[in-house]
Amino acid sequence: MELTQGRPLRQDHWNTMGPAIRDRLLKRAGNIIEWWAFEDSSDPDHRPYAVVFGDRGLLVAEPRLNSEHRQVYALSSYELDPASFRRMTVDHRPSATTPPVPPPPATGPASPDLDLSPAARGLLGNLPPTAQELLQAPFLAGERVLRCDWYYEGHEHHLKMFMVYLACPQSVTVANGTKIIPAGHTDATAHWNLECRRATVTRRSGK
Repeated sequence: MELTQGRPLRQDHWNTMGPAIRDRLLKRAGNIIEWWAFEDSSDPDHRPYAVVFGDRGLLVAEPRLNSEHRQVYALSSYELDPASFRRMTVDHRPSATTPPVPPPPATGPASPDLDLSPAARGLLGNLPPTAQELLQAPFLAGERVLRCDWYYEGHEHHLKMFMVYLACPQSVTVANGTKIIPAGHTDATAHWNLECRRATVTRRSGK
């Protein structure tokens, strides 16, 4: 996983976005749970895109040009039912000598039923098996994953901020938290502390 060390962090990118789009994201997301902003490599001017997750929605703002070729942001939203939220804490702390536990065959590192990129499959494979299962469970009935994205900040042995989400027309799942590789451990026995959430989509707009 490529780290953000030595590069602008999410707050730096967020600050370069206009106040109008920032306010729109924050208001529509509700009570903010996690967020990030990062450079959009597909944008010629390298403007940032942003992801904001709250108790009322998952919002994604991506830089675009309108019909007059002016710089704007395209907003995709997954409005969520606050009463539908389900949350589980995954505190994964294997010992340095514990063999890695393989994920359940039906769910990880990424179920063959899910149409995910190799990068997304690799990212999910780095997570604790329980987190992999919780993230993918709603999509195993045949719903196509429309979006899967992630972000993290920190150092090689300590990710201070991590978030990944999967979204389809009916459900959104999110895991956010931290990762630490203690002294004497390897990436295979890293310690993760994650909050895994699942919510029902009530309305979707954009991609």
